[in-house]
Amino acid sequence: MLITWISIILTVILLFLLLAGFIFSSVVMYSHRQPIVRTPKDYGMEYEDISFPSLDNLTIKGWLIPGTKFKEKVLLITHPFPFNRHGFISKNQGFPPLAFKDVDLLKTAQVLHHEGYSVMMMDFRNHGESAAGISAVGLNEYQDTAGAVRYLKQHPDLQHTQIGLVSFCMGADASIIAFSKAAAVMQGVKFLVAIQPVSAEVFVKSYLRAVYTPASLILAPIVDWFIQKRGGHALSVMSPIAYAKDVHVPILHFQAPADKWTTIADTQTIFDNFLSEEKELVWLEGINHRFTTYNHIAEHPEKVIEFFDMHFD
Repeated sequence: MLITWISIILTVILLFLLLAGFIFSSVVMYSHRQPIVRTPKDYGMEYEDISFPSLDNLTIKGWLIPGTKFKEKVLLITHPFPFNRHGFISKNQGFPPLAFKDVDLLKTAQVLHHEGYSVMMMDFRNHGESAAGISAVGLNEYQDTAGAVRYLKQHPDLQHTQIGLVSFCMGADASIIAFSKAAAVMQGVKFLVAIQPVSAEVFVKSYLRAVYTPASLILAPIVDWFIQKRGGHALSVMSPIAYAKDVHVPILHFQAPADKWTTIADTQTIFDNFLSEEKELVWLEGINHRFTTYNHIAEHPEKVIEFFDMHFD
């Protein structure tokens, strides 16, 4: 009788772990789409709805906000997972919940546009209004970033386009990987502002440990197994580290050292692998949540604006 009950309990635990692993693999591969509830118009910015193909011909949607002073100096903002071009609203995030902090990337766009720059914002595949596809924390999304750069270069009203990247988390990973895997398209991009790039395996393990206690780390290999069985990449290869060596443009890299959803070692390794002759890693002390860092530029834009002024012609 005791053996029977033990078998039942172990079976229930196994089924629970498999269900949880499947759910989290779905979160990684097919991010819950949040609705876009605000537009640049809500912040006093004129804009154009745009669409363009990724390098693998998925339809990517976005906004182009023309600059008031430097029209042909364009800042391409790429969002984190599982945001959209507007940002993240916790009440719209679906299940399981990731965080309970809102992030409004349009506030960042507004601050940068106020300086006179044009701003382009986009939804990655499987986010916002863009086409469906498998998410891969940058390893697929680099094709969306490169597609955006190609679109800007071919835009009839931007004959002498200068492009700078302002990239958050997965967006930063995608930008880094694009410099390597789509080098010809990325040729001429002026710089990269990278806010908290991260390796997927590090993020998943750190997130599980911080949010669901260290005991939940047993889920990590199960999630990884499901992702691969469902046609995705292994967590271990969804990382910008191997591609950072191909980024040679000036880099301004931000990270909160108290961010519990990554490790200082992962951040430092990514940064150390950049071969740019000009790079700076800015540790944002006093910030204890990853999402708070995403709001940092909107609240403290001085350093990035100085960086733009230095690297745009």
